[in-house]
Amino acid sequence: MPSNHPPPDAAAELGRQFDLHGRRILRYLVRRTDLQSAEDILSETFVTALVRWHSFDPERQEPLPWLFGIATNLLSRHWRSQRRTLRAMSRSATPEYVEDETGDRLDVQRAVQVVVRELDRMRPAVRDTVLLYAWAELTYEQIAAATGVPVGTVRSRLNRARSALRAVPGATDPLNGPLHV
Repeated sequence: MPSNHPPPDAAAELGRQFDLHGRRILRYLVRRTDLQSAEDILSETFVTALVRWHSFDPERQEPLPWLFGIATNLLSRHWRSQRRTLRAMSRSATPEYVEDETGDRLDVQRAVQVVVRELDRMRPAVRDTVLLYAWAELTYEQIAAATGVPVGTVRSRLNRARSALRAVPGATDPLNGPLHV
């Protein structure tokens, strides 16, 4: 019967993996949430990895996609919690309008908002695939390993996301650059 406790060398190996990949995972998380939440999720990622060490097989898996998979799942949980909180707060909040922004800055903000809204409309699995590709800069194979799906599914999800973003006027495709010039 396998033990629920990680072997003694697991902590040392995860420390090595943190040194190798911690900054990259943190950059990915910071692009999807604020710095404090990203740091918390990064810490939780490595704690979860230590707890689940028995499920990691270095003969069949690479550590980086495995760690990104854990981080992405934790980030999804974080966002679900955030959405519940924001919905509750939005019922009583009134919007604030900022009138001293320059036109260019407002245009950039609007373009980003268009992409964010479109990403938010995507199924979570598609959104995670897009962001693992565009922000974490993982390969198709690494995304497949991180999300537990075949490489063909990764390709399909990215194609679906590109098509959805192309259909939105003023959107910038995070996968290919500006779409509507």
